[in-house]
Amino acid sequence: MKNIIIILAFGVFVSCKNEGKQAIELINSYNEIEDLQWLIGHWTNITEEEKSYENWSKLNDSTLIAHSFTLVKNDTVFAERVTLQQNKNEVLFTVVAYNQNDNLPVTFKLSSKEKGVFTFENPEHDFPSRISYSNPVKDSIHALIEGTIKGEKQKVNFYFKRQ
Repeated sequence: MKNIIIILAFGVFVSCKNEGKQAIELINSYNEIEDLQWLIGHWTNITEEEKSYENWSKLNDSTLIAHSFTLVKNDTVFAERVTLQQNKNEVLFTVVAYNQNDNLPVTFKLSSKEKGVFTFENPEHDFPSRISYSNPVKDSIHALIEGTIKGEKQKVNFYFKRQ
């Protein structure tokens, strides 16, 4: 009887230890998305010609969402919805650009995060095939999109300031 109790107690201890380890792994599993928390907030880029806005918020521990739009003479000329989500060990940047690509989502995978520059790529997509985000100075975003349009490589820079 004593042996049975010892075996059961050991089994409970091992089970609790494994559940605790899994909980710690789950807590640590969103460290990639945590590195992008600086995106959360309201961002603007206002020039004489246009006004661009990007609004990021935290949906949950693994997901950030954004709505981005550009106005020219108070007319919306561009709008998109972005979901930035960590699934296990990969971070996905999914964009739905309204009135483009039949409003279907396009997903880019985090390919590098060197020196504070987070680069997402989808080599199957023409433009953009690469999207990079960085925070070069406090309360700023530099977004760069790159790809091919009609056989020519193109780059477009976007600079935002925190509101």
